[in-house]
Amino acid sequence: AIVATDGLFDNVELDEMCHIAIEWEKKWFSGANEGRHLEGGVRRESEAMDDLATRLCYRARELSVDKHTDSPFAILAKENDIMWGGGMPDDCTVVALRVTSDPPLSQLRR
Repeated sequence: AIVATDGLFDNVELDEMCHIAIEWEKKWFSGANEGRHLEGGVRRESEAMDDLATRLCYRARELSVDKHTDSPFAILAKENDIMWGGGMPDDCTVVALRVTSDPPLSQLRR
């Protein structure tokens, strides 16, 4: 799941967010993760989620200062007769999390 401020959604199209998430998934899981745990425990899981949030924030920042590509914000503004081109400079906060299945009880250490 991805929860973010408007700094992400005003600048990055949903399709591009999905593309970034799919590329992230390929990097960390070599494909669809389907709720599996990462080798390396909680620290590795945290590192992976931080990587996804960072990728999305960096892309939002990059597009927010792009004067040549209309952002989702600019497209909506133009639909409402407001002349706005390019990105929408804004702060951006992204929280990324994933839900995983618990390991079988037989795999838990006591």
